[in-house]
Order: sequence, then structure tokens, then C-alpha cells
Amino acid sequence: MNLREKIGQLFMVGFDGTEPPPTLVDLIRNYFIGGVILFRRNIKSHKQLAELISELKKIAGDRRLLIGVDHEGGRVFRMPSPFTQFVPMGQIKSPATAHEIGKRMAIELKNVGIDINFAPVLDVDTNIKNPVIGDRSFSENPVVVAELGVQLIKGLQENGVVACGKHFPGHGDTSLDSHNDLPPLPHTLVRLESLELIPFRAAIDAGVKSIMTAHVVYEGLDKDAPATLSPIIIKGLLQDGLKFRGVVFTDDLQMGALAGRWPLPGACIRALQAGCDICLICRDNVAQKKAIEHVIQAVNAGEILEDVINTACRKVRTLF
Repeated sequence: MNLREKIGQLFMVGFDGTEPPPTLVDLIRNYFIGGVILFRRNIKSHKQLAELISELKKIAGDRRLLIGVDHEGGRVFRMPSPFTQFVPMGQIKSPATAHEIGKRMAIELKNVGIDINFAPVLDVDTNIKNPVIGDRSFSENPVVVAELGVQLIKGLQENGVVACGKHFPGHGDTSLDSHNDLPPLPHTLVRLESLELIPFRAAIDAGVKSIMTAHVVYEGLDKDAPATLSPIIIKGLLQDGLKFRGVVFTDDLQMGALAGRWPLPGACIRALQAGCDICLICRDNVAQKKAIEHVIQAVNAGEILEDVINTACRKVRTLF
């Protein structure tokens, strides 16, 4: 692959509608994007979903195209009948049940061509005022989250679907929703090691293939940037500290936590510099195209080392 192709592989995008618009076709064919994330807005029926994914992969031709979805169970459920609507993760009580749910999720997702499930949530539900996590988390006990999360990961990955633990290094104690605003937490590394990192460490030890970052500022580690854009947290803590060698996805870079503070093109550059491997941009194909072009320019200008792109691209290819 040439440099332009490698950079494209480091982007996963969303789109509007139930058929691939010309702007998305352009991103796949001419910008070589690595993947597409699907939402409820893209799905009318089981049959249409399977046909849509087949068409997307046909557009990509000989290049692999990752298809991802948030399929957590409970309130985060994008899929039509006859997909099983699983209970919220907070209602799961046994490791065997978590493993079986992961297995059934994988079988149903793989059947229509989905490659990666952005699950499980590995956040610990420690804040009753948290507006975004709640019963998406397995428990307020980090050991329980670790045990059940590992089993769901195994159920997914043993049956051919990549799992993605989220939201590193933990979104469970926030009082703000990062879809709308930037949550701060005062937590130090000592605190994170005693609670939030326990599930992530267990997932890494169990072989989880990917992890998604949190748009949360951890003031005890890096008061100047959210985890997604922080080399202290991504390179220093996740990759060097926890020895994670898999693929790091950003959460959606168009979310309210970042918008207005770190505009999209620059946020992509900062995320890649911080150690993220795939920039997730869930809307607006024109903005996605501009972001990719901005990263190409940044590499050509020496703002991002080509070695960073090569390393990320090699990791992304392990998901296929």
C-alpha cells in the first residue's frame, strides 16, 4: 500500500441513509477507508442490512472493509428482528451467561457480515448520577465487570467477531455525557489502578483485540487533554503500562466533548499522535474526507511521522 492508502485504513466512518451515498462510495474507492460503522438510521430490515453490507464490501473490491456496530444489549441496540434483543449488561449475573450472550451476538452479527462489535462496556458503574453508562455496565464492582466482560469478549472472539472494550480508561464515574460535553475526573493513577483499570487489564490479558478510548479528561494524569487525545494515557498508560498491543479506536470524534474544543481535522492528528490507530467519525462524509486529506498533508509536512502510520496500519490489518 502507498501512504495515501495506509492513511485511509486508519479511518472508520458512518453515513446517513440505508444505501451507500456517492460520497461514501468515494471514501471507500478513492480514500481507502478501513471501515464503516452502522447505526439504526442505516437499517430497515435484516435482509436489507445483509444486502447493504454485501454492497459495501463489493465497493471495496479486493481490499478488506471492516463493518462495525454498537451491539451492547439493552438500550444500545441497533439491529432489526430477528436479531436477539439482549438484556442490559447490568442484568447479567453469571460468567456462563455473559459468554453465551457473546457467542449468540457473534453468530448473528457474522451472519450478515459484521466484523466488529463495539462491546463490551468495561466501565465500572460507580456514579448513580452518570447519565450515559448506568446499566450498560456490568456492575459497580470492578472485579465483576472484569469477570463478565472477559467472558463476553471470549464469546464474541471465539465465534469470529472482534470485540472492543470501552471506554478506556473508564467512563463510569462521570457526571456528564461525553456525547454532549467534556467530563472531567480528578482521578490519579493510584485510583485508576484500584478500580477503573481492573476490567481493562483483565480484558487485555484475555486477548481482547481492540479498545475504544473515552472523551474524558483525567486531571490526575493529563489535565490538558481527554484520554482520546492524550499520549500520556494512550501511549503511556494503555500501551506501555498495560502492554496493550491491539487496535485502539477513538470514540466518535464528532461528539460534543470534542466539538468546539478540538475541531475534527486537528483532533484526528492529535489522536494518531497520542497512539490511537483508527479515527471514528460517525457523520458527514464531506467532513470525513477533509479529515483524511488533513492527515495526509500532516504526514507529508512531517507533523506526523510515517512510522506512526505504518505501525497503526499493521495493527489494523490484524483485525481482518
